Amino acid sequence: MKREKSTYDLGDYELSVELVINDESRLHDYGIRRSAWFRGIRMMRRYGPDLALELLDERANRCYERKDIPMCYRLRDLMVAIHAMTEDEVQPNDRVH
Repeated sequence: MKREKSTYDLGDYELSVELVINDESRLHDYGIRRSAWFRGIRMMRRYGPDLALELLDERANRCYERKDIPMCYRLRDLMVAIHAMTEDEVQPNDRVH
C-alpha cells in the first residue's frame, strides 16, 4: 500500500488530501471491470447518460428474454457504471462535513 499526502494552505483553511493506492482495494469500483467503466464513458459521450441507460436497459431485457444471462449481466454492469458516474451519492468511506 502506498500513501501520498498533500497539504494546501488556503488562508483561514488548510486542505489536506491523502491518496491511498492499494491494488487489492475495490472501494469505489462496485466490483465492475475497468473495461465496463470505459464503455460506459463512450456510451455517455455518444448518447448522453439518460438515453444510454434506456438503450442498455432495452438491450439487457432482450438478452434476458433469449436466455443470454452473461451478456445481460455485462449490460447491467454498464448501467451501474453510468449511474455511478452521473449520480452524486455518498459512499460508506466518504467523509461528509
